[in-house]
Amino acid sequence: MSNKWFFFVDLDGGSPYAFPMDTFVSSGLGAHLFSQFSSFVDSSLYHSKQLYGPGSLAFREAFNCMSKFTGGVLFWFSTVSTSKLSRDISSGNQRSLKSGSCKSSSLVKHIASCKNNIAGFCFASDSRGISVAPLVISEISSYAMRNFFGEAEAFQHIPLLSLAAAVIPPLDNLSSKVLAVPLDNTEVQMPECMDRRPCEVGQGCGSLSFLDLNRRRHAVEPRTGIEFPTILDNIFDTWNNSSLAPEVLVGTGSRTMKIIKIKSLKVYAFGFYIHPYSVCQKLGAKYASIPVGKLNKNNDFYQDLLREDIGMTVRLVVNCNGMKVDTVRDAFEKSLRARLVKTNPNTDYRCLSTFASYFTQDIPLPVGTIIDFQRTADGQLVTKIRGNQIGAVHSKDLCRAFLTCTSEISQCPSKQKRILAETLRASLGDVEVACFPSPFSQLLNEQNSYGHKEIEYFRDVILSWLPLLLVYIVAVEGHDFNYREALSKSLIFLEAQRSGKLPPNNRLTWRGDSGGPCGRILDAGDNVKYGLPMAFTVTTLAWSAIAFKSELKSAGELENVHAAIRWGTDYFLKAAAKHDRLYVQVGDPEKDHQCWVRPENMKGPRPVLQINSDNPGTEIAGETSAAMAASSMVFRRTDVPYARRLLNKAKLLFKFADEHKKTFDGECPFYCSFSGFHDELSWAAAWLYTATHSDTYLKYITEETVPAVVDEFNWDLKFAGVQVLLSKSFFEGTHEFHTFKEHADSYICAALPESPYRRIPMTPGGLIHLRDGANLQYVTGASFLFSIYGDLLKKFNQKIDCGGKPFESTHVLAFAKQQMDYILGQNPQGRSYMVGFGKNPPTQAHHRGASVPLSEAKMDVDCGMSFTRWFNKNAPNPNELTGAILGGPDMQDKFSDLRWTSVYTEPCTYVNSLAVGALAKLTRPHNK
Repeated sequence: MSNKWFFFVDLDGGSPYAFPMDTFVSSGLGAHLFSQFSSFVDSSLYHSKQLYGPGSLAFREAFNCMSKFTGGVLFWFSTVSTSKLSRDISSGNQRSLKSGSCKSSSLVKHIASCKNNIAGFCFASDSRGISVAPLVISEISSYAMRNFFGEAEAFQHIPLLSLAAAVIPPLDNLSSKVLAVPLDNTEVQMPECMDRRPCEVGQGCGSLSFLDLNRRRHAVEPRTGIEFPTILDNIFDTWNNSSLAPEVLVGTGSRTMKIIKIKSLKVYAFGFYIHPYSVCQKLGAKYASIPVGKLNKNNDFYQDLLREDIGMTVRLVVNCNGMKVDTVRDAFEKSLRARLVKTNPNTDYRCLSTFASYFTQDIPLPVGTIIDFQRTADGQLVTKIRGNQIGAVHSKDLCRAFLTCTSEISQCPSKQKRILAETLRASLGDVEVACFPSPFSQLLNEQNSYGHKEIEYFRDVILSWLPLLLVYIVAVEGHDFNYREALSKSLIFLEAQRSGKLPPNNRLTWRGDSGGPCGRILDAGDNVKYGLPMAFTVTTLAWSAIAFKSELKSAGELENVHAAIRWGTDYFLKAAAKHDRLYVQVGDPEKDHQCWVRPENMKGPRPVLQINSDNPGTEIAGETSAAMAASSMVFRRTDVPYARRLLNKAKLLFKFADEHKKTFDGECPFYCSFSGFHDELSWAAAWLYTATHSDTYLKYITEETVPAVVDEFNWDLKFAGVQVLLSKSFFEGTHEFHTFKEHADSYICAALPESPYRRIPMTPGGLIHLRDGANLQYVTGASFLFSIYGDLLKKFNQKIDCGGKPFESTHVLAFAKQQMDYILGQNPQGRSYMVGFGKNPPTQAHHRGASVPLSEAKMDVDCGMSFTRWFNKNAPNPNELTGAILGGPDMQDKFSDLRWTSVYTEPCTYVNSLAVGALAKLTRPHNK
C-alpha cells in the first residue's frame, strides 16, 4: 500500500533508550533535535553531489550521520528530569496536521532499532514498555528523491530537514518549521495501529520556533586547525554490542612547545569523548531526578563520571614531524606507573608493561597520525593508531589511572584546584584548551553557555591526559620530497597512456603500438578514448607549461611536457579536420569493460562517436577549444605555424560550441557532464581571450558567462579555473574581471584551514576529500590552482581576505605543498600514492596494460577468462605504472591497494596533468 509517512532514525545497533516525550513539549528540545539533524543531513548530502540523481540512495550517507548523532541526542532526553515517560502518540488537532489521523492510544515507551535494512528505519512502541514489531521502510523510492531535490532546488540550497517533523506518528506541537515531504510509494506495515489504517501527515509549517544552533559535523581545535568529529564512530562492532554506541565530543585542546625559546611548535591536538549510553547506564538512577541547574554544581556527579567504568576516548592527532614512538612509550610508562601506585598499590603491574609493548619501533608517527585511547565500559584500555588496533589491556586499574589526576583535582578546594591546574598547565608548557557546545555540555547548562564549573571540569579532564602524552621533539620543519623525481615520473605515466604508433623515444618498454595510427590518450585503466577528459588533460598541461615554464625547464622536463601536449593536440587537429564536426570517442565502454586485456591486444570493433551540428556536444567542443587555445600559447615561439593552426581551430570549435548548445551524453555513464556546458564555454572563452586579448572574447566573458562560486576544479567543473585564469588579467589591469577575482578568492578561502569560510571537507589526516572515486583529482586540482594563484599574489603583491582575515601568498602556497606532500607520503598511512615513488607506493594499480605480463600479451585468452587470469590476481602488477597517482584514500585516510578496488587504485590522466604544475612549482618553491 502507498502511504505518506515520516520516520525518526535510530540505527544505533539496537540499544533501547528511555524517551521522555514530555521533554519535547516542555522545553522545545524536539524542534532543537530537528535543527541538529538538519545540519547533519545538509552537510552530508552537500558533499555528496554525485548522488544527486533521482532514484539514487542519496539518503544513505545522511542516515549514517543521523544515526551516529542519535545516541547523543537521546542522552539529552534520558537525563532530563521527567515525571512519567509516556505520552499519547495520536490525536493531533493542530495546524498542518490532520486530526485523528491515527486512533491508536499506545504509548511511546522506548525507541529501538533493528538493522533489517541499512536503508530502512525502524520504530517500536508499546504501552507495556516492551519492544514490538517495528515499522519498517524497506526502500526509498525515486519519487521521494525527486521531491527531496526538487525542494532543494526551489530553495536554492539543500535544506534537507525536509525529512523532518521526523517522529512517528507526529506528536502535538512537534511539526518543525520546515517543508514536509511524503515518503510516497513506500510499503509500510503497522501491526499496532488499532484501526489498521496508516497515519497520515499533512504538509505545511508548524507553529513551533526553535534555536538555530546549526550544529557542525566537526569541531576545529583553534590553535592547530585540526578537525575533530563531534560524534566519534565506535571502534567496535555495534552489531554485536548495543551498548557500544558512538561517543560525543566534549572538548579539544593542543600541546605546544617552545624550541630554543623562539619557535612555537604545535606538537599535537586532542579531543576528549564521552560515551552517553554508559553515562545513562551507570549514573542515570542516581542523578536522573536532580534538576539540571543543581546537577552542574554537584561534585559527586563529576567524581562518579570519572571513576565509574564509563566509556571515554581521547583522540590525539600528531601535528608535527619528528615524533618518535619510543618517546611516546616512555612518557606513557612513567606517567601511568605513578598513577597506578595511587589507584591501587596491589595491582598487577604487568598490565603496564603489556600496554607499553604495543608501542614498537616500526610504528611511524607522521603528521596527521591519529591515536585513539579508549576506556570501555568493561574495563579495557584499547589503543589504536591510524584506525588499526595495536592492543587492548583488560585492567580497570590501568583505565582508572588515566583519570586519577582529575579525580584528585575535583576533591580539592576551589583555590587549591585552581593553583594545581595552573601548576599542571605551567609544567606542560603552553597548553590551550577550547571547549565548545556539545550534546553533553548542553545537558549541563540550560542557558546554552558555560558556567565556571563546566569549563573547569572539561579543562581538568583534558589536562589530566597531557602528562601521558609529553614528548620531546627536535625536528620542526616539514618534510621535503624529491619533487623533481615526482615530476619526472608523473610525466612518464602520461606516456604510458598513449595510444597509436609510439615514438622511438618511448620510455616504457612494456608499451607498444595500439589502436591504429592516430595518436590518442587513454584516460585511465581501460582502453576507451574519451574526448572530454583527454582535452582537459591537455588544457591543464598547457597551463602548467605557461605558468611554470622556468621551473619545468630547470627540472629538465619542459620538452617532455611539450611532447605530452603535442601528442594530444596532433590528435585534436585530425579529429576536428572537418567543419562543424569533432570525433570525440573511440571504443565501446560497455564491451571494453567486459574484457581485461592490454591496449595492444584489444578485441572486437572500435566504434567512433562524433559531434556535429545535428548531434552537438557543447562541453567537449568547448573543452577541446580551450585545449587548443592554451596549447597555441605554448608553441607560439617555437613553432609559429603549428600554434596558428591550433588557435584558428580553437576559434572555430568555440563558435561551433556556442552556436549549437546541447549536452553530449554519448560518454555517459563514465563521463557525463553533471555541471552542464556553461563552464566549458566560459573556460574556452577565457583561454581565447588570454591567447588573443580580443574584445570579442572580452565581451563574451563579461556578458555571456555564468558566475559561480565553487569548491572544486576537475574535468567536469571548470569555473574555478576560469576565475584563477582571468584573475591574472585583472591584476594586469582588466578590471572588467573583478568578479572573477572575487570568486577566485572565495575558492581559496573555502579550502584554507585557517579560513573562517572554510567549507571543503578534509580527512582526519588533512586531505581534501569531496567524494570517493579518483578523489585525488580534487586534491591535485586544488594544489594546481593554489600554486598558480599563490604565484599571482606574490607577483602582484596582493593578499586575499577571508571574512576579515588576510592571507598572503605564503599561506596559499603552503596549502598547495601540504596537499601534494600528503600524496607523496606525508599522511597517516605513511605511504606514497604515486606508483614507483617514495615509501611503500601502491603496486596494484587498476590498469589493464600494467597488470598483464608482457610475456603473456599474445596469449589468446577470452574476455571472461581475462579477469580470472589477470584482474583477480592478488599480486603486484608485472609492469610498473611509473608515476601514476591513483584514486587515493577514503574519507578516513584508509587505502586498499587491490586491483579490484578501483575507487582507491585507478589512475587518471587528469589527476597527473594537474599534479605537473604543482610539482613543478615545488621544485623551485621560491621562484617568482
